[in-house]
Amino acid sequence: MNNDLQARLDAVFQTWNRSDAPGVVASVVQRGVPLLRKGYGLSSFESMVANNPSTRMRIGSTTKHFACVLALLMQREGLIDIDAPLSRWFDELPAGQARRTLRELMNHTGGTRDYIDLSLMSNGMSVLPMDGPLDYQCRQQEDNFAPGERFTYNNGGYRLLSIAIERVLDMPFADALKKWLFTPLGLHDTELWVVDSDPKQGVANAHLLRPGGGFAKGVFPAAILGEGGIISTLDDMQRWLAHLQAPTLWPAELTQMLLAPTRLNNGFASAYGLGLIRETWRGVELIHHAGGVVGGSCQMLAVPAHELGIIVMSNRNDVSASDLALKIVEALHGDALAAADPPATESQFHGLAGDYYCAATGDHVELVAVEGAWHLKYFGMPLPLTVASDGMLAVNLLSVIAMQFSPEYGVDGGVVALNLVEQGYRHRFDRIDPAVIDEASALAQVAGDWHSDELGADVEIGGDDARSVHVRGLHGRSRYALTPLAAGVYAIRNTDGDVPMNGTLRLIQAGDGSPELMFNTMRTRHLRLHAARRHD
Repeated sequence: MNNDLQARLDAVFQTWNRSDAPGVVASVVQRGVPLLRKGYGLSSFESMVANNPSTRMRIGSTTKHFACVLALLMQREGLIDIDAPLSRWFDELPAGQARRTLRELMNHTGGTRDYIDLSLMSNGMSVLPMDGPLDYQCRQQEDNFAPGERFTYNNGGYRLLSIAIERVLDMPFADALKKWLFTPLGLHDTELWVVDSDPKQGVANAHLLRPGGGFAKGVFPAAILGEGGIISTLDDMQRWLAHLQAPTLWPAELTQMLLAPTRLNNGFASAYGLGLIRETWRGVELIHHAGGVVGGSCQMLAVPAHELGIIVMSNRNDVSASDLALKIVEALHGDALAAADPPATESQFHGLAGDYYCAATGDHVELVAVEGAWHLKYFGMPLPLTVASDGMLAVNLLSVIAMQFSPEYGVDGGVVALNLVEQGYRHRFDRIDPAVIDEASALAQVAGDWHSDELGADVEIGGDDARSVHVRGLHGRSRYALTPLAAGVYAIRNTDGDVPMNGTLRLIQAGDGSPELMFNTMRTRHLRLHAARRHD
């Protein structure tokens, strides 16, 4: 490899090449030739051990397509049918949940709720007992949406897939992965790490950067199976990625099943297949899946046209492995890439800042300018906006969150609404005028005690602070702050620091005339809270 190419690759990781903080490990292989295989920063801030190419890290949700491969191999052997309803393996699930199929869980179109989301809502970062995830899935009597109606990322679906595999094979999911995948492919440094408290040799600690400086340990608040539990190394992941594209353990048709787009009921084709995403980025085809853990991230990415395989794993929460992987593609093949869509700037689009609410979905978004560029705050997550070739404003986060919209202007030239298109559906988000809200009166409307059967949680709104929300869950506590947006509509923001949970709360009337609250988050829709007692 020439010195110029080496310098370009090193430049991508220069920020993390330090001896006093956690960092990343990265591997780049092109046409079978290693171009990069390095560790940057510390594996453990406590012991000051450095990251190196053999350091093991959690790959997070990159685990999901391993679970899908295992399920498809079992189907080839006649052991499982991914198009059968969950009732075949789960007597304990409510009928509404049990009618989903494994395939719908694998492509995130089942419409069930996500146990991680539900636990974070009510327990914060408290660790669930081993049976907690299944308990939350079994509590759900209502849907996010009908099967096949939408794509919504769902870790709970992969927990159910993992348990179904365990029940069919009569062995722990970790043993199934080892027997069917890891051992046959020689992935000797790869295994399922179910709980963070179980010591594993050679595994980097996960780290959370504190606002005031310094780091805390990242601990995942549950035991993890096929939704995100694998630990691996750069070399094992490169071996796996190469095998995915030229398999010998399974026929090529199985890989194509993983990559086939998912067709929704409305005809929209989602780039997400069965645990993998295949999409076009700047004119080149990418195959990938990222993973996020508490205190780290992972990206596995292939560029078939350039015979390029990239693995990036980080052990700190402020590093995006996905962004670094794309920077590697730019460093190697920037001249061959199509121009990126330009950022949407304040100079191009005036007067967008503010809050917007969709009465049809109950969702709320906010537009904010950051250093002159517009960002969409989607359930609290700031996503940079670009200008698509048709002039629409667009956001795309790994094809998991992808939408386009255009501003609608009133007679005075001001923005009155956003017309948003997502997954083939069109929704109008009306601009919120904060001047018309009487905050004290709005907060008084919802003050009191509430209960959610599906969370198993009691919720107190108000008390000493009218904006405070205290949730007492089955296994922990969580705190929020309310901000009135419109009549009977509230933004709700978690105030516990490390809990990534924000949403929209709506006051409605139940069928019997009693008040109810509906809670929406990024992965949960229309979760009901029943009134228990009013605060006078």
